Amino acid sequence: MKNHLYTEPGCGACIEAKGFLKSRGISFEERDVRVNPEYLRILTEDLDSCTLPTLVAGGTIIVGFDIELYQRLPTPIAAKFHRSTNGSELRMSKGCRPGFKRA
Repeated sequence: MKNHLYTEPGCGACIEAKGFLKSRGISFEERDVRVNPEYLRILTEDLDSCTLPTLVAGGTIIVGFDIELYQRLPTPIAAKFHRSTNGSELRMSKGCRPGFKRA
C-alpha cells in the first residue's frame, strides 16, 4: 500500500515531515491540497482532518508532524533485516544481498 502525505505550500511542518520520511527511506506520494481539490476533499471528508501534514501509511493516519509517531513507522531497511536465532546479530533476510540487483 502506498503512503500518502497531504501537504500545502509554505507549511513548515509539511517540509519537516517530508524531510523526515526521505531521511528514513520511506517512500510516499505527496498530495498538495492546493493543487488538487480532490486531495482536499479526501483530507477533510474521508480522513476527517483539517490539519497538515496528514500522513496515511498503511492503516495508520498521523495528523500533524508528530516526531514520536513518525519514528515508529517501519523503515524499508529495517524490514530487510532479522535477528539471528540467539538474538545477538542482525542478518539480511533471504534474497537481499548487498550489491545484488535482480534482473
